[in-house]
Amino acid sequence: MDRKSLTGLALIGLIMFVWLQFMSPEKKLLQSPEAVKTEQTNPQALSSPVAAAPSADTFGVFATAAGGREQLVKVDNDLFRATLSSKGATLKSLVLKKHLNGERKPFDLVSNTRNGALSLLFLTREGKKIDTRDLYFSTVTLDSVRAISGKQSYAVRYHLDIAPAQAIDITYLFSGDSYKVGYDVKLTGFASELAGNEYQLQWDGGLGYSEKDRKDESQSVLAGAYLGGSLVKLDAAKENETYREEQSGEAKWVAVRNKYFVAALIPSRRTEGIHLDGKRTAGNEFENYTAALKMGVPSTGTVSDDKFSLYLGPLDYNIVKAQNAGLEKIMDFGWDWLTRPFAEFIILPVFSWMNTFVSNYGLIIIIFAFLIKLVTYPLSMASTKSMKKMSALQPVLKELQEKYKDNPAKLQSELGRIYKEAGVNPIGGCLPVVLQMPLLFAMFYVFRSSIELRQHSFLWAKDLSVPDSILDFGFSIPMYGNHVAVFPILMAVTVFIQQKITPTTQSNDQMKVMMYMFPAMMLLFFNNMPAGLGLYYLMFNIFSVAQQFYINKTTTAADMPNVTLTAPSSGGSRKKSKGAAKK
Repeated sequence: MDRKSLTGLALIGLIMFVWLQFMSPEKKLLQSPEAVKTEQTNPQALSSPVAAAPSADTFGVFATAAGGREQLVKVDNDLFRATLSSKGATLKSLVLKKHLNGERKPFDLVSNTRNGALSLLFLTREGKKIDTRDLYFSTVTLDSVRAISGKQSYAVRYHLDIAPAQAIDITYLFSGDSYKVGYDVKLTGFASELAGNEYQLQWDGGLGYSEKDRKDESQSVLAGAYLGGSLVKLDAAKENETYREEQSGEAKWVAVRNKYFVAALIPSRRTEGIHLDGKRTAGNEFENYTAALKMGVPSTGTVSDDKFSLYLGPLDYNIVKAQNAGLEKIMDFGWDWLTRPFAEFIILPVFSWMNTFVSNYGLIIIIFAFLIKLVTYPLSMASTKSMKKMSALQPVLKELQEKYKDNPAKLQSELGRIYKEAGVNPIGGCLPVVLQMPLLFAMFYVFRSSIELRQHSFLWAKDLSVPDSILDFGFSIPMYGNHVAVFPILMAVTVFIQQKITPTTQSNDQMKVMMYMFPAMMLLFFNNMPAGLGLYYLMFNIFSVAQQFYINKTTTAADMPNVTLTAPSSGGSRKKSKGAAKK
């Protein structure tokens, strides 16, 4: 390789390195969510002192726009109060009205309230990395505070002149009764002015945490994108590690979510790709994410006009699905091929339907548990009857095992004959239970993440989305936790009763131990689960116990199998099963 080729490769490598450094979203200082404050409507605070313009070395032709006075505009609709800043034409705060945080105080979705969450990021041909949050826009909006409601709408427009025939226009369009905000970007005179002919629209700074249990909430926090028909997820789970995902292609959306809320950027035209970035600092449960859409800018023509939708609100399945962008994919319902269909097409629709005539979610859960028990009744009945028949056959089976203990082939043959004659299947008792498992798993995912249960009380439970704790220890017991929840205790009792009255084919010591071990395991597992989930399984068990009592009461000797101990072909005497005379 000659000297020119080596020089060329070195230059290409240097350009690629600089390109990657400049086009990666800027890492902002992590701001603790405790520092998030609810904004106050104070006219004196709606403007700030004039900032001096930085040098052209940093911003190039944008240097003039990097100095100015910040002006705030507040938009108040039925669902939230948004604060916009002329410094960056960005969103600095969005306080939800119908959802409070874990301490029942106003909750701000924007974590990075100092710099704002939204910005455009690009690299100029001069090699200057520009984040529009460093630039001061002008606005033609005269209102500093504007309230809208119902079907009303309101637009906040920002304009930035860069050079003759070169400008940036950003427009927010609010609706009176929607979490969806229109977001338009108009670039004039930028053809062939941007490196790579593209820019990024990014949400930077993660999403504010809403729950008291930050450790539990951090397990649900992530950045995601829907790209090429599949979900891309980025979870910065480990401390002090930087996570990054960058892919090319057409994206339907990028988003950052916490346990119950989401901020999503939804484009109206084809994207060039996505960029996700995440990091978690040591000793802090907060995970800081950046989610960006890459948008191409035509190299010809004078104007590039892009339209986006912002969804800033709760992870309510019906609302996010109504965005018609597949945003509901970011909700965690377990396995896509097994539990998700149960959650999306059975559990949630029935749950929503019941909510149209029952407002108390505790009652909804009880009714829902009854409906599920009703639907699974045939399976449960078949399982229980199969278990009773197998239990009734145990004396015969033990006699056979003793008789043919030296002849395994004959033993298997006789067992098969007796099962056939009795009309039972050895796995008939567990198969119906296995068939119910996808539904029960789906219930687990829905109740664990459903915002409908959040901050709704029932009986002693103040919030069905968190454990129904009645006593805090002040310290933690391994596997159990630091509190006493009531629903798991009652559930464990019902599990024990159900096992006690359910016929079993085993009577050894191991099974006796399991009769106590299984309720204890359920108690440990559910003590830190949401009260709604504990209530559901408690009621499901109560209905199961009632069903078992009914079956035990109504089963007669005629329902039990009548079999012979020896094969008819052997010519031996027939002997009626001992179990046939038992209920």
